[in-house]
Amino acid sequence: MRNVWIIAATDLQMRFQSRRFWLLLVALPALAIYLVGLGAQGIARTVPASLRVDILDEDHTPASAAFRAALAAANASLLLCPAADDSADACALAGAALTPQLAAARLAGEATFAAVTIPVGFGAMLDAGQQTTLTFQPGAGAAGPAIAFAAVQNAATRLGGPALAARLSTQFAAAAGLETGPEFQAARRAEAEASWGPPAPVRVIAEMARPNRGQIIGAQLTENGFKLSAPSIAAMFVMISILGLTQSLAEERMLGILGRLGALPVRKAQLLGGKLLATFALGAFQFGVLLALGEWLGVGLAGAPLATLLLALAYVLAVTALALALAVAARNASQAGALSTLAWAVLVPLGGGWWPLAFVPDWMRVAGHLSPVAWCLDGLNALVFYGGTWGDVLLPAGVLLLFALASFALGVYGFADL
Repeated sequence: MRNVWIIAATDLQMRFQSRRFWLLLVALPALAIYLVGLGAQGIARTVPASLRVDILDEDHTPASAAFRAALAAANASLLLCPAADDSADACALAGAALTPQLAAARLAGEATFAAVTIPVGFGAMLDAGQQTTLTFQPGAGAAGPAIAFAAVQNAATRLGGPALAARLSTQFAAAAGLETGPEFQAARRAEAEASWGPPAPVRVIAEMARPNRGQIIGAQLTENGFKLSAPSIAAMFVMISILGLTQSLAEERMLGILGRLGALPVRKAQLLGGKLLATFALGAFQFGVLLALGEWLGVGLAGAPLATLLLALAYVLAVTALALALAVAARNASQAGALSTLAWAVLVPLGGGWWPLAFVPDWMRVAGHLSPVAWCLDGLNALVFYGGTWGDVLLPAGVLLLFALASFALGVYGFADL
């Protein structure tokens, strides 16, 4: 065992003396974490927290005000512009009066998702029980205008329902020979509004089988984009660094270097173990430095240091074992280099290293977990975004250890014939 430690220490010492090594190990990944984090935060902040809908009220009556109130109640995510209290200029009107021309320009410029025009006479026609028309103009996109249109239909039904009920009641009363008049219709409408108002006859409750992880991540990225970049970039560069071992191991295997060690006091198993130990230590050091940088940038892993340590070591061990297995699969050193490059170029994005798996379809999420990167990020994201504990990292860490065991078995079997 002493020879293994000596070989590992010698290998690490040689690597640490190279300036290029430090550039690839720490400087380049740290720069990537910072730039990608700023970019993710900027993108998250461009996603609107509410859907702007311009309301062109040409009627200015209690009925039009009631429609606006019903529309606001129909969907809390709608921002009806111009807003009554908009000191932060959430409507982006900059104090300008909303006109049909400005509303059209805002639709064309994608500043709003829709525009609704309440025509002159809206209130009078509604009071008279006559049909009235609202104009709905959708903006760009599919989801935003559809959500706004559904809310407008809901508000129109909520406002027009009592008027229709009062008109039908008056007609039935008149057909039965009862005395009807404006007072009778007003009384029937008041009764209809009272019965139509809260609580609603039918209440719909939306239940989610699981939390919307995409929304949880997106909301936190508006505050700190490094929560996304630090774990994913760290996992990617650790895999790139460790898989660099593949080419040197394959070269030594092809040249029979390990097989010619019988005349030396160092056995081939000790040399192989020393190289793997050095690579594992290197990966653990790099992962620790990059995650520490992320913590300094406010990622929030300090609340579960031991769980983070377990997950990080399991991931580094799995990738080290993968490097050994790839070295056995290669026929020569150049092929090993190509295999290692192909491996990280496929496994990193597949496992969510370039985009969160919370934002992809289910089938891609399932396929992504063929990569050890996905299991590593599952655990880290649980700690960062969802306040996870030990229970959230045990499964990912266990899978990574099984992956390491299988890869080591393949690698050791391939080197056994040397």
